Amino acid sequence: MQSNKKVFDMNPFSFGNIVRGDEFYDRTRETELLVSTLTGGNNVVLFAPRRFGKTSLVFKVMEQLESQGVVCVYIDLMATYSLESLVESYVNAVKEKQGRIETFAKNLSKWVKSIRPKVDFGPDGMPSFSVDFENGKADAATVAEVFDLPQHLAQKGKRVVVVIDEFQEITRFHKYGLEGVMRSIIQRQKNVNYIFLGSKTHLMMQMFDSKKRPFYNSGIQVQIGPLPQEDTIRFLQQRFASDGMVIGEEQCKYLIECVGDIPYYIQLLASVLWQRVVTNKHTITNDDIDLCVDDIIGLKGDYYQEQFDKYSERQKSLLKAIAVDGCNIFSSRYIQLHRLAPASTVQKSVAVLTEDGVIEKEGGNHFISDPFLRRYIIAKYGL
Repeated sequence: MQSNKKVFDMNPFSFGNIVRGDEFYDRTRETELLVSTLTGGNNVVLFAPRRFGKTSLVFKVMEQLESQGVVCVYIDLMATYSLESLVESYVNAVKEKQGRIETFAKNLSKWVKSIRPKVDFGPDGMPSFSVDFENGKADAATVAEVFDLPQHLAQKGKRVVVVIDEFQEITRFHKYGLEGVMRSIIQRQKNVNYIFLGSKTHLMMQMFDSKKRPFYNSGIQVQIGPLPQEDTIRFLQQRFASDGMVIGEEQCKYLIECVGDIPYYIQLLASVLWQRVVTNKHTITNDDIDLCVDDIIGLKGDYYQEQFDKYSERQKSLLKAIAVDGCNIFSSRYIQLHRLAPASTVQKSVAVLTEDGVIEKEGGNHFISDPFLRRYIIAKYGL
């Protein structure tokens, strides 16, 4: 007897997490460049606006490096808010590449004198690891010793690659001079190379392009942009076809255009679109895509309005203008056309919106980083 139970397929589009395996497509040239640069003994500075897939790309690179016997350590500075949290994040990242926790704790007590590693065992007999600080808190000297942990891994004859995500966040600790401390330590290390990732491109460029900064000219700079459109079209068509759905080339181009060709948002919109048509499989139309765009904006409308309302009237005016056109925003013609404040005020507004990650710059063009926020502003204010 045949069951009437509906078996639902798994959504083939992934967003919000690190994209791996078959869900990761293209970036072949960038992957090869990063692997060859790192195995050649050079550091890499990798930056792009948020949602362009930097972290997913780096995890793909790490997979290839680890298959060659390279030890890869990944640290995300976004969650660090104090010297203590920075030390804990760095130590835990190194611990992940060690064998027995007890052995690592014993070694760590020798390598970093001002922290006390602790290993506790739960009811199931599984060990857990934490650190205490000798004086109750960390200082710059403690951080310096922790920054040198990768060298201890490399002393075993292995090559080590350290990936530091959202590296621009090290500037939070400016008063401790950590940029200079880290740069000095890195210069002395052997068989250790680094990938510095950043999503705030203006800060990353200041750190690595300014002769006055410790990390000036300290790595090969790689900037990633949108994926080749033909590859994205192929990916979309194959993914929908795997579940018996058809999406034409023109509809793929329309979907890509709707989200500004940003990889994260391509996957997000495709995921919502798949969810809409999976129970009534048919050839996908632009109307289907428009309905999904409206669904996403509808769900996030309150958040977008709250985000928009926190800015000054001049900053709101600039956001409205950029939602329509972000080219040459400092020109007198642009300022006149959109009735903006003088160029000096526009520059201050740009600095605030860029720091908040609301707008990004590519070439001479500024754009709103979330394409659905852009569409919300256009619809809300009749632009």
